[in-house]
Amino acid sequence: MTTPAVKLTVIVERLLKPAVERLLTEAGVSGWSVFPGGGMGAHGLHRAEAAQLVREFAIVKIEAVVHDRAAAERIAETLTTDHLADQSGIVWLSPVEVWRAGKF
Repeated sequence: MTTPAVKLTVIVERLLKPAVERLLTEAGVSGWSVFPGGGMGAHGLHRAEAAQLVREFAIVKIEAVVHDRAAAERIAETLTTDHLADQSGIVWLSPVEVWRAGKF
């Protein structure tokens, strides 16, 4: 049996990773995953292999599953207004079905 939830996805430069993780912790999110990345966006090309030269400018994708949509929206709003106003990055929410709801 599945439980509906919301997946919060954040793509930012690695230098913002501690701020995102702090916000998730403060919001009571019990866990998340971090993936290395690269790509093209409004702020230009971010090559995954360039991370070896300047690690803080590497792109990371952070994903968390949140039970409550309102909580996920509060996190997304804080991220976009407080941390991404002058930085490259994107945040989105997706509806998901969780199989092991007791794990988060």
